[in-house]
Amino acid sequence: MRDQPSQAARRTMLGTLRRLRGANDGVSAVEFAIIAPLMLVLYFGSVELSLLMQADRRVTSASATMGDLTARSATVADNDIDQIFAAAEFVMAPLPTQNARLRISSFVADPAGNVTVGWSDARNTAPLSVGAPVTDLPNGVIAPGGSVIFAEVEYQYSSRIEFVLKGERQLEEEFYMRPRRVNAIPRN
Repeated sequence: MRDQPSQAARRTMLGTLRRLRGANDGVSAVEFAIIAPLMLVLYFGSVELSLLMQADRRVTSASATMGDLTARSATVADNDIDQIFAAAEFVMAPLPTQNARLRISSFVADPAGNVTVGWSDARNTAPLSVGAPVTDLPNGVIAPGGSVIFAEVEYQYSSRIEFVLKGERQLEEEFYMRPRRVNAIPRN
């Protein structure tokens, strides 16, 4: 035969269970301990995501700045290119730009619509080969006999926090702009 708990022991156990069920001390601390890690991940994740989006906007602005400044010119010399690259790096600040790959090129179409590289300058990457055919342009970007300035920026973004976004992200932007003052901008 089993030993059955006595009536007094049962009452004591039931009383203890009732007291525990009604006790609310420490519930908030337990709930916070359960939710705090999720809150931290959401907080740091949103901060990291906003920094990544800010870097992407800066890359986009830098390529637009390079294309716009070049397209305003009637002719482009070495000093102009240096200033355009410096302006792009200024737009990207406070991001570290020593490894940002910047390239400005002029694409020229002959009367038959065949597009080639007229000139190209680059920083931290290779310029395009002059005279090389360009085949992957979006439709309508360049008319036969016309030209277009092509600015591109590539940037390896690495989060300063690295809580949620670990490793590097490749940010790239391309920008096309027609010359404003001349049909094709010569490179001096």
